[in-house]
Amino acid sequence: PLLGAWSEGWGHEAVAKLFDGKGRAETPDAVFCGNDQIARGVIDALRERGIRVPEEVGVVGFDNWEIVAEATRPPLTSVDMNLATLGREAGLALLSLVGGQAAAPGIRKLPCRLVVRQSCGRTVGG
Repeated sequence: PLLGAWSEGWGHEAVAKLFDGKGRAETPDAVFCGNDQIARGVIDALRERGIRVPEEVGVVGFDNWEIVAEATRPPLTSVDMNLATLGREAGLALLSLVGGQAAAPGIRKLPCRLVVRQSCGRTVGG
């Protein structure tokens, strides 16, 4: 994995590291990004190199920041962590602690979902 700043700029840098000076057989078929901003930068950098998304390279983001995901061209497939439910559960746990109740130990897992848009090459029902 490549690591860098969580920004569109890092998406551009990552594409340079992954694609510049390499033949098609050496480049990835898809890029999974740590957030939607990075993914938007990846898509822009691929377009600048004449690489078509999703026909040649699929791109998936993380966070499902809808204002970014839906405005990206093509619209960005992204993992939605269900932050509203996560925040609600954290708030309820905090209120319990403030109210004098003990917090249950352990890890709490909440479901997330993949929001499929055009950047991965598939559409819902497609």
